[in-house]
Amino acid sequence: MASPPNIQQLSLQPVQPQADHGDSPTQSLLNVSLTSSPSTLSLSSPEGIDCYGNERQVLTKQTKFFNNEALSDIILTVGGNKFYAHKFILVQCSDVFERMLSEDWSNSEKKEVELVEENECVEVFPRFLKFLYSCHIKLNMDNTLPVLILADKYNVTSLRQVCTNFACSFIIPKLQLKDVFHQWFQYGTKCYHKQLITSCVNVLAEKMDEVIGSVEWEQEWITLDRDQLVEFLRSSDLIVKDEYELWKAAVKWLISSQHQARLDNLETNLQEIVKYIRFPMMAPQQLCEIERAEIVQKHPELFQKPFLLAYKYHALTLTGRAHEKCFTSPACLLRNYTDLRWEKRFVIHYPSCQRFNEISERFSTRASSLPVQVWDWELKVFPKGFSSNADDFRCILYSNLILDQPRPIEYLLSIVGKDEIIHSVYGRKSFSKTRYTADTEMDKKVGVGELAQSNSPYLVDDKLILQISLKPVD
Repeated sequence: MASPPNIQQLSLQPVQPQADHGDSPTQSLLNVSLTSSPSTLSLSSPEGIDCYGNERQVLTKQTKFFNNEALSDIILTVGGNKFYAHKFILVQCSDVFERMLSEDWSNSEKKEVELVEENECVEVFPRFLKFLYSCHIKLNMDNTLPVLILADKYNVTSLRQVCTNFACSFIIPKLQLKDVFHQWFQYGTKCYHKQLITSCVNVLAEKMDEVIGSVEWEQEWITLDRDQLVEFLRSSDLIVKDEYELWKAAVKWLISSQHQARLDNLETNLQEIVKYIRFPMMAPQQLCEIERAEIVQKHPELFQKPFLLAYKYHALTLTGRAHEKCFTSPACLLRNYTDLRWEKRFVIHYPSCQRFNEISERFSTRASSLPVQVWDWELKVFPKGFSSNADDFRCILYSNLILDQPRPIEYLLSIVGKDEIIHSVYGRKSFSKTRYTADTEMDKKVGVGELAQSNSPYLVDDKLILQISLKPVD
């Protein structure tokens, strides 16, 4: 009997089993797959050449033994229902079943074993068990979580991955936010399914202002445990007004009067939370307000380093920031802030980019001129080459405002990894009516080939993340 295929080979789509045409032994021998072209030396070697039969056909035949009394050597009783099973199948798919059925287990000689499951898991147990025989399952909105609970309980890793992929692709993006929070986020953080957690946070991130600031979400926010709060704070995908609002939400969580144990461990909790607040992303006046806050006055030692980093960040020119390694840390990564500021974050799905096509990202910043106005910009990115004659990774900054007078600015454009700034380019440009573009020369730092390579260090989950900072100069 064949073992289930590798996780990467699993499909989320239902697989149609091949018909059994009663192949003769000769036909079966002819239907093997060679791993490589055989050489004279390998043909004559004692080990021989690796050849593989039809794994799907073997699994289809194996499925016939699901809940089949033939050759069954154990009965599983679940919720009053009996299932004829085979120890070999159970053991090869689950190390939990292997321990249960080993000689060291007190009931290993029993021919019938009762498994105690939650009601929702009892209903899907036949699907779960059949997967162990067939490596195939039909999932939907209602049964995926109970099947995942069983996969976790019995440590069936391939089924766990199938359920997780299905939930992240087809369920979590379509659910109401409250259901995402109470069902999938709670379960994901309880069992630390990183993929599930990330998917839930990304969906909730789109309404983060509402989550942290509305009365409707207040109970959910303050009842988070610390690890759950950290999952939000470490995400760069949050769509939130600014970092100051996120800090105020974190303080609300810290000093909630409904959680005395949290208050009793305020310093420990504060020390952990401060690590994920991006103080350099706050305006200087916001930093001053935080310094005057009671919670900071009582624990000044926890804020000395982050405040020093933040004030240094604002004091330096963009060129100066580019030369300081301390500004490549997570504290200096932009989130998706919605307030008008001098910085902007962009996320480009790299696989969907076409060769030699531009991706245009429009954004607005504050203005240094009076009366107060908004400056409009456009960053044109060519992730897969500028043209057939210039196969470069180009990033070009455009001024989208007709200028009455020159607009001198400096820029700092960075490629961002998961937890750090990887590469940065910087420069100065005086934009005017006739000079309204600036080639950032990112192609001198990173090539198209480096972005396109498998597991490129410049991509995060197939996404190219850029952040740009602008600053007026005299």
